[in-house]
Amino acid sequence: MAGNIYYDEEIITPSTDRLDGKPTLGSFFNKDGLLMRTFGWLVRNAVGVIVLVHGLNSHARLTFLRHNVEIVDNSKAILKDENNYYVYKNSWIEHFNNNGYSVYALDLQGHGLSDGWKNLSLNINNFDDLVLDVIQFLNIINDELCLKDKENDSKATWYNVEGCAALSDGDSEGNSDECSKNVGVGQSMGGNIVLRTLQLLEKTQNDGKGKLNIQGCISLSSMISFQKIASPRSYKYKYFYLPFSRLISGFFPTSRVVTKMEFQKYPYLNDLANFDKIRSKNGITVKYWYELLKATSNLESDMEFIPKDIPILLIHSKDDIFCYYKGALSFFNRLNNDNKELITLENMEHGLTAEPGNEKVLENIVDWIENLHTKKEMAQPLEAT
Repeated sequence: MAGNIYYDEEIITPSTDRLDGKPTLGSFFNKDGLLMRTFGWLVRNAVGVIVLVHGLNSHARLTFLRHNVEIVDNSKAILKDENNYYVYKNSWIEHFNNNGYSVYALDLQGHGLSDGWKNLSLNINNFDDLVLDVIQFLNIINDELCLKDKENDSKATWYNVEGCAALSDGDSEGNSDECSKNVGVGQSMGGNIVLRTLQLLEKTQNDGKGKLNIQGCISLSSMISFQKIASPRSYKYKYFYLPFSRLISGFFPTSRVVTKMEFQKYPYLNDLANFDKIRSKNGITVKYWYELLKATSNLESDMEFIPKDIPILLIHSKDDIFCYYKGALSFFNRLNNDNKELITLENMEHGLTAEPGNEKVLENIVDWIENLHTKKEMAQPLEAT
């Protein structure tokens, strides 16, 4: 189904005192007709484009903006305003903007303001559908920035229907390398998605639409291997976890998996999640759980399709309680890439965009992006200072 972009501010209550940086709002229909909501924090004469991908049971603004709370200590936060909850000031997105980058993000299907498969939150048909949505979004960004360049910086933007005679659905052919320089940044499940995006683009050659000029890929707390579950490479994973979860998901696809998985090192992060009005309070469906297990297996089995020449940065904490650090380390060491780097963190857990120390993580990311053009082989893990 075609995915037309149109300008739409009705999905968020208009307010003159909104704190979220008043992002440009957009949407597109994916291949299954689901409406995907998108956000853009744009700067003039941008030096590049950063595309953000959030994790499981989160959404774009919850993950990459700050929150309208008072943090009492590491265990507790107090809500200030649930109706004006996302704060741009001093956020990762503001920092990217201040360094000259336009920032785009979307709510993945079943998350935030986007539609879910079969009209259910935290429900998907296939994990790669999330990846295909991101690829469609990248094509849309590329198409419309190219159009903007060709119109000599007219007032038309890819969100402004009055400025564009024809709106892109991401299906244009012949993307130009000279348009947008894209860097993907994914957190947790989003970290898997940005890596899987490289794999599917390599396998399909972007369905003949040309290159997307991806300059780098950054994967934070990446969902490469789950903590407390066998490695995706193991016999137990392949011949027990996957077949068993596939069987259960076949019988009870929309039943919910209710698990008490909370942040431990910095429990106030649980408050940040619970205060959010549009974050789903239900567990993921059994089908979603199976697709997550399959996603780590697919990422492993298709390692050969990750391009050697696209720089990749993994940032992971040794104390991550959700996504297994040693699994990420093993993946990194076996990855055949000429420009890979691993930053290993101490004294952090999983929520790298919000925990104490996130500012240093952000500095590492910006420095890494700014040095992309001078990067040589970086095949050794780098311990954070």
